[in-house]
Amino acid sequence: MPLKIQPPGGERTWAAAVVIIAGIISAARAFQHGSMVFTLLGLLFLVCGIGLWFNQQWARWATIILALLLAAQAGVLLVTKGPNLLRVGIILAALSGSWQIWKEFSPEQIAEVKGTKRPLISFVLLLSEPRYLEKAILAQILSAAWGGDYSSEESEKTGRFVVGQSPLFMINSPEGFFMLNNFSRPYFDESPETVAAEVQELRLRKAIEDHKAWLSVDLMQPANPEANPQSTYPQIAKLIAELAGADCLAIYHPESHKINVWDSSLEEKLRGPNPLQDFASPAFVPVTAVGPEDPRMEAATAEARRRWPEFVAAFNRQDGTLFSIKAPVTVDDSTEFIWIQVTGLEPEYIHGTLGNEPVELGGLKMGDPIEIPLGDLNDWAFIRNGEPVGLFTTKAIAEINKERKTTR
Repeated sequence: MPLKIQPPGGERTWAAAVVIIAGIISAARAFQHGSMVFTLLGLLFLVCGIGLWFNQQWARWATIILALLLAAQAGVLLVTKGPNLLRVGIILAALSGSWQIWKEFSPEQIAEVKGTKRPLISFVLLLSEPRYLEKAILAQILSAAWGGDYSSEESEKTGRFVVGQSPLFMINSPEGFFMLNNFSRPYFDESPETVAAEVQELRLRKAIEDHKAWLSVDLMQPANPEANPQSTYPQIAKLIAELAGADCLAIYHPESHKINVWDSSLEEKLRGPNPLQDFASPAFVPVTAVGPEDPRMEAATAEARRRWPEFVAAFNRQDGTLFSIKAPVTVDDSTEFIWIQVTGLEPEYIHGTLGNEPVELGGLKMGDPIEIPLGDLNDWAFIRNGEPVGLFTTKAIAEINKERKTTR
């Protein structure tokens, strides 16, 4: 699924991000000091940085021209008012930046990198509402996640600092250079409803439909150029865990395209040694959209009802554990086929408690008592001698989902 703010790739991502952040900071500081000329210059750099992000050739030339003009102005001041460290630094940064932009954003280089696109080393949180985030708050979060001081002026000497403002922050740490995105809009190119329509798991579908904002932590450059970029995933995951909150709906891994419904239990997994492996383990029982008219589902339900006396006999003798049935539960206009842990049986009714968390059934939650007419029975299961008995529709759903994957 394509993203709305697809990074330009390779070293160009770093270069474009630096121009964007430099433009934001320059314009903001110049405006505070009442310098309209430098405010305009900062805004021009910001526009150029956005153009570079989208690999626009006009932005390549405009950025080089602006950087050379900045170097020329610093050179004039160097001659007329004498040398100082700031003027020399501006000249060196402008000249080296111009060369970097010229080299990395050439049409040949863009075409080459597009042909062999590098994976994005990143984790993304889909949020229910826009997140307020400023540099001072982020510095505290960084210290909690990674240790060290990111808030004081002295922190720059240790290689730890954060610059920028929403929606883009640049973070430097001893382990590498990172970008944090904090955008107040949906994450995917298509509308959330369009993307969600392709998702079979209902809980995940709802998370995608409901998200209104997103934030991500992306690797720009590891501190050691020889290091495997994937070695920074544990650090990224720790920061994502620290950034998580009640507004999180799902977590997405762009490199593998894996996505999982968010649950607070994932924070511990993200702080662990294997975040890439552990984050995708479902925190909830999957709820899959399968049409009841599918002949395999009809056959599975028919078998469950035909063999219902086996369940009744085993339950009455307590010949097993975890006696559960599956049946449709409707609240308002929403219906879910949900597992129910059985507490009692009548000839025409089944009594129990909801065995898993509903996706959208009003105020119902896992553990709530419920009564189901026997005629609504869809499936049943229990454990005997360590082995499951029943699960007729579960087997059918697994077969249907496998078929869907192979036909995509």
